[in-house]
Amino acid sequence: MDVKAFGIVYGQTSALPYGSGFEWLPASGTKTFPVCRAIFVEAKANSSKDTLSVELADAPNQNFILNNLQGDQLLALACTAILSGTVNGVFILY
Repeated sequence: MDVKAFGIVYGQTSALPYGSGFEWLPASGTKTFPVCRAIFVEAKANSSKDTLSVELADAPNQNFILNNLQGDQLLALACTAILSGTVNGVFILY
């Protein structure tokens, strides 16, 4: 099944572009939102590894901790909340 998005028809196996999103910072605290398509972890100045705690769309009220995040990473996750983290910041993408 083809998908029409942004005036272009994409084949079933095509990677659809991200249409919108917002930034989350650890100082923002817990944030809930409609199911996203991906999370982009911002790059950092040093080589330390961080964590991010999320709630996945298919496992409500369960805390999943993503470890060893290095920054400048795209994580294809369908989640509905970010609970906490030590990352510089992330972008929630739709």
